[in-house]
This record gives sequence, C-alpha cells and structure tokens, in this order.
Amino acid sequence: MRVARLVGLGMCWLGLLVLTAPVRAEVTIRINNVDAVEVGLNDPAPLSPVGGNPGRTLGEQRLNVLRLAAELWSGLLEGDVNIVIQATFQSLPCSPTTAVLGAAGPIRVFANFPATSIDADTWYPAALANQLAGFDLHPGRAAAELLKPPFQDDIVVYFNGKVDDNSACLPGNWYYGFDNAPAAGDIALLNVAMHEFAHGLGLTSLIDETSGQTPLDLPDRYAVFSLNTTTDKHFHEMNAEELLDAQVSRDHIVWDGPATTRAARDILDWQAELIVEAPPGLAGTYPVTRADFGPAPDVEETYVGVELVNDRIGDSTDGCEPLEQKLRGRIAFINRGNCPFALKVAHAEAAGASAAVIRNTEPGGALIMDAPHSQGRIPAVSISHHHGDGLLAALPRTDVRAALRLNPKRLVGADPNGFVRLYAPDPVEPGSSIAHIDPSASPDLLMEPFLSVDLDAANDVDLTPFLLKDLGWRLAEEADESD
Repeated sequence: MRVARLVGLGMCWLGLLVLTAPVRAEVTIRINNVDAVEVGLNDPAPLSPVGGNPGRTLGEQRLNVLRLAAELWSGLLEGDVNIVIQATFQSLPCSPTTAVLGAAGPIRVFANFPATSIDADTWYPAALANQLAGFDLHPGRAAAELLKPPFQDDIVVYFNGKVDDNSACLPGNWYYGFDNAPAAGDIALLNVAMHEFAHGLGLTSLIDETSGQTPLDLPDRYAVFSLNTTTDKHFHEMNAEELLDAQVSRDHIVWDGPATTRAARDILDWQAELIVEAPPGLAGTYPVTRADFGPAPDVEETYVGVELVNDRIGDSTDGCEPLEQKLRGRIAFINRGNCPFALKVAHAEAAGASAAVIRNTEPGGALIMDAPHSQGRIPAVSISHHHGDGLLAALPRTDVRAALRLNPKRLVGADPNGFVRLYAPDPVEPGSSIAHIDPSASPDLLMEPFLSVDLDAANDVDLTPFLLKDLGWRLAEEADESD
C-alpha cells in the first residue's frame, strides 16, 4: 500500500571544473547538518530512545537515522570518494492525505572531467563524478549553511518537517527507530532517507519537465539508460520535443542498463496471466495483477470453468455476501464492490472456488489489492475494466474456460524484453517523472515514487544498487567477491 508521495528533486548547480592535486579518501558518506539552532536536526524537544535509536532529543534521533542511512550506503558502494550530504528538515508540501516526504539531488554536476571511462559531453552528478575521477573535483570544507557558495558539498537532501504531530499533514508521524517497526500510519524515516540518498548518488534526471531542455544542451548520465521503446531512442539521443513526448509515454519508457536488467530476473515477481481457451471469441492471454495476499498461481496452467458469482443481495456479482452457489474448483469472477477484497475472495473460497478474478468496474487498469492480515488459501488477481468487460458479457450464458498461471518469462514491472519500466505518467509530475521506477513493479521497490509499508531498506535495497552500477558506481559486494 502506497501511503505517501516521495518526490525526488532534480536540483543541480552546474560545476565548473577546478583541477587540483588528487585528494584520495576512503569510502565515506558524511551528513552535514545545515539546520539552524533548535530547529530540524537540532530540535531540542525531548524524546525517549526508540527502535535502537539512542537519541534523547528530536534532533538527535533525526540525525542518527540519517547517519545510519549514510553508513548503509557506504557499505554498499566501493570507491575512493568522500561524499558530503547537506541535510535539512524544511516545510514541504503536505495535506491530511498526501505529502512530499523528501527531496534530493546533486549540488553540482560535471562533464568532460579526467577519468578513464566516461561519456563525453555528459553531465555526471558530483558524487559519481568524484568516484570515477578518483579524487574530489571540487574540494573544500563542508558548507556552514544550506546551498551557499562555493557549493563544495555533493548532495542536498530535504525532509518534511511538517509531518510530526500535525493533523494537517498526514495521519501519522515520522518513525525514528532503526528497526523498521513504525506504528500503523507512521513513516519510517530510514526508508525515506535511503530513497533520497540514492537520488543524490545519481538516480536523477536533469531534464526540465516543462521545456525538455537540459543544462547547456548536454544530456545527463541517467538519460543514457532511459529508453523510449516506441521510438527505440534513448533520452540522450533525443531533442527537446522528443523528450517532452517521452516523459508522458507511460508504459513505453524503460531502463535498459545491463546490471539492472540481470538483477530484475531475480528480484521482480513473475507476471500472472489469465489464459482463456473458450469461447473462441474471447480466447487469448489477459494480463492480471496478483493480490498482496493468498498464494501465487501455479506456473503450469490447468483449465477450468469460470463462473460469475451471485450472492443474491444488492449487486449480486460483487461477492460481498456469502455465496449459496457451489463453485466446485471453478474460477470465481467477481465485480469490484464496496467490501474488502479479502472478504470477496474468502466467500469464493468457501464456495469451493480454485481462484478468484476481480474485475475493476471503473475505467482503468487492474486494481491493487491489499489485505496484509488475510490468510486466503486460493490465488486472487484483478483484471482491468477493459479486459474484464468481454468476460463479464459472456458470463453466465457462455461456457468460459480459463487457466490462471505465472509466466516466468514475464516480470511484473518490466516490458517484454525484461527492461524495468520507469515512471512516465501523463500529465508529467515534476520531480517524480522518469527519475523513479514505475509503481507497477512487484514487489514494491525502494525507488518507486510512492512509499510502501513493505519496504525495509536497512536490509533490502532491491534494484537500487544495480541502477547505480549501470551509472558507473562499483558495488562493494562485487569488489569483495573479486578479492
């Protein structure tokens, strides 16, 4: 379940290359607290330690979480680079139902700097550029204030200071524990910090969403792996008009970096499919979305009858009441209604169904079906309004036979070539479009634009390191294996 919105800030100051003697440093990510006295990361409000966080004030607990996130990323990446992250808590957009939890980006970007293997005339965010160069391209002391010249820090990250104890800003609060155990409605700051730091490390698009322009008409490194499958052109090969069109191309924008594509085979779920064999007019393979509860369908298909449910009350096809019919191993076809998805599936299961397909009764795609505490014992999937209409029209007059299966050759959140889809909604969402993985992916991933309660970024950063590897980062795990 996505509970709030994460917007990555495509912020950068173009870096003029200043060559100095190489300064070698160990792999380090350091937090530079640029908040004023008694606010944000320096808030003196007393708190008790929570979830392994020993801080005794609000500011201490916030800073401890950010330092832990820095340590975690330091342990995942390998290279001679010293990264400084300016961090601050500010008033970001917020309402009772949605919020910008954080925003981040590189403070400087560099092109044509001395390195053994880089793309010419291409912008690299400061942290990545320093790692590839092997020394700090713009050395100096950490800044004393937020975004003040000479901009010698590498990344800037903002967190929403409105979230805590504010009924006008989401129903919950920040959770500052290290153990990923927030109360219902609260938001684990550690997961958000891990997401935002990844933006600063390089998962950032520098394209102006309103004009399609890029700084000094040069592409950024992220664009090299952002592909429009309709035109078969990468973003760095496009002009401004093409970039504007690509940003709103929905399912046709993918990331084709080799490291991410390989890793996706092990991380993304297999695509569920409903294969209809009869009647001939409906025969075909229909994409469906698995529920977040109950078992997965089998890989091998077993064809059975499909039956429209009838609970005889109100909208009799919504399955909100116990079913008198005996389904005897058939697939239950159920319309969306005003009761929980898990309840519909439970009624189908009790009537003897082998699986349940829930149709979206409103125009749009397949539904996201959450029920974290459900113990359903039959597979359940949702089908889009468009694909479900034909099946609904055929039932109950026609004998419909179908099989529900998992296709190991198709990945949830990837295109038919196995390339992970990027977020390209129409209309464009400044700060979110392109710089995130599409939320259709399953399982939920760290770099989606919406926060998921299923994340545990201290222990699993899923595809994120591989996205960074495609950009040019070296991964510590691979360095250890080669030693």
